[in-house]
Amino acid sequence: MTNSKIVAIILAALVISSVGGEIGAQAEIKGDITVVITNLRNSDGEVLISLYDKAEGFPRDRTAILRTAAVPASASGQVSIVFEELPYGDYAIAVLHDEDDSLDMSFGALHLPKEGYCFSNNLKVRLSAPKFKKAKFTLNADNVTQTLRMRY
Repeated sequence: MTNSKIVAIILAALVISSVGGEIGAQAEIKGDITVVITNLRNSDGEVLISLYDKAEGFPRDRTAILRTAAVPASASGQVSIVFEELPYGDYAIAVLHDEDDSLDMSFGALHLPKEGYCFSNNLKVRLSAPKFKKAKFTLNADNVTQTLRMRY
């Protein structure tokens, strides 16, 4: 085999491998999630917003939280936050209006919550926290907004 044929084969192999690499290595598509919380009953404490990207640990395990934000409660009854540069995929949100700044839900008689809470998709909860499957929504655009109504 001549040197020119060997060089041609090597060049062809390099071109094929670089084309294959480009096809498999696409840039990760990212977007933002805007969270708007309404129906705050007062301006006490902070609104704690937790973003999850998997079912394991949702919504109680703090180590499973992907991102979190603490926003001062507003007398206007509404707060918002933007989680930026997230890969497209499924997410769920858990929110607590931590009126007493304890960083935890406070309970009253019959173990009923004393502070406001809400979940993505405005899920209503009865006797236990929702499952990720019910709370999840999909980030599949530049910006997805979840407008959630605080429940007491």
